[in-house]
Amino acid sequence: MAEVFATLGDPAIDPTDARRRVGRIALSAPTAPEAAHIADMRFVLGTEAWPAQRLLITAVELETGQPVVWDGGSGVPLSLAVAASCAMPAAYPPVLIAGRRYMDGALAGGSHSHLAVGADPVVVIEPMAPRAGSPGGPAGAATVVRIGPDSAAQDSFGTDLGDRTRWQPSYQAGEHQATAAAARIREALGQHAT
Repeated sequence: MAEVFATLGDPAIDPTDARRRVGRIALSAPTAPEAAHIADMRFVLGTEAWPAQRLLITAVELETGQPVVWDGGSGVPLSLAVAASCAMPAAYPPVLIAGRRYMDGALAGGSHSHLAVGADPVVVIEPMAPRAGSPGGPAGAATVVRIGPDSAAQDSFGTDLGDRTRWQPSYQAGEHQATAAAARIREALGQHAT
């Protein structure tokens, strides 16, 4: 995973090329079987039906390095879209959909808050903090609340995101921020209550 973030963060590499390189890392990294990852997502979701409300799920196509956005009309089963969208290289395997392999959508721009056009307020939860080069916020939103790890939480991650000994301290750091984050969200929602 350190190689993934080093590749994505290298300013000398074109972002699309960096994502293609990360795709090659994803294909070679040892992970649980793809079928098990997809089965886990099916279990967590409990349904294959896309919700009636608009839901956009992002991923990155490995070969091209291009981001994709799926919704209920895309023809992609919900569990496959979710499994692909959270297929972080070295943690979960890339997911095969219609003959192409996909990995975590965050690799092409973090939260993708630019997709929330017309929404107001917008709450953006960025557990890994925004990366340089991430797309901007949603057009037209008067209120955008960004929740991300503070410096103590970022320090708790350590240098290897796969290091399970760091997960509890990271969780506790996030829990420490929860009260203030919830207050900011309540305030933003309260400003727009009808």
